[in-house]
Amino acid sequence: MKSSYKFINFLLLLSLYAFIACSPDGKNDEIANDKGVLDGLDEEEQLLEIGFQKLSDWIRHWKSIDPKFNVKDFGYSRRDTVEGIERPEELHISQGNPLYPYLKKQPEGEGVVDIYSYKVVYPTEGKAYFNPDSEVTYFRSDGMRERLLFMGPSGAFEDMVWLSAEALLVVGHFEDEIGISPKAWIIYPKEGLISQFDNPLKSQSYKRESFLVKRFTGVSLENGL
Repeated sequence: MKSSYKFINFLLLLSLYAFIACSPDGKNDEIANDKGVLDGLDEEEQLLEIGFQKLSDWIRHWKSIDPKFNVKDFGYSRRDTVEGIERPEELHISQGNPLYPYLKKQPEGEGVVDIYSYKVVYPTEGKAYFNPDSEVTYFRSDGMRERLLFMGPSGAFEDMVWLSAEALLVVGHFEDEIGISPKAWIIYPKEGLISQFDNPLKSQSYKRESFLVKRFTGVSLENGL
């Protein structure tokens, strides 16, 4: 008899659990979560729009490559995490260095971001040249150098702007089997998150370092340029 009571109690508990799981409150929670995701994407799209307004040189460059290029065609692609690779290192780019004007200070003074020194190399002797790889590097005010984003020979980072104290917009390009297309990344250094945005435009004739050559006009670069 006691075992049958235990079995009945078990069924009652199971039924209660199923009722709670299927209750309207559960559905409301799911709807709320979905709305939170959509609100987050809407906010990022607004940030992108603001950021693109400050990257006129980059936009003009891509329009010169293909007049059909439109920043409104960018769409959310994926969410990644920052690698978290860091080491003690102070900012080594000083005034007089051609890269210095393009450093971007974090709005609250927590560091400086550099996207060129990993790509554009200035040796003590000889001409400057391009590395095949690129890196978004954050020289933090605590004396640490942090890698926010890395890209191999398939692409390059071309320009950037701080959208707020928490969000950094980086733009560039990436090559796949179809062609080379513009890319955008919103990086959240404190949260360690990266949102990638893709553009459907594909170019078969885009020269990899063409934007960098324009940016550093007057600087002698090798690698066939």
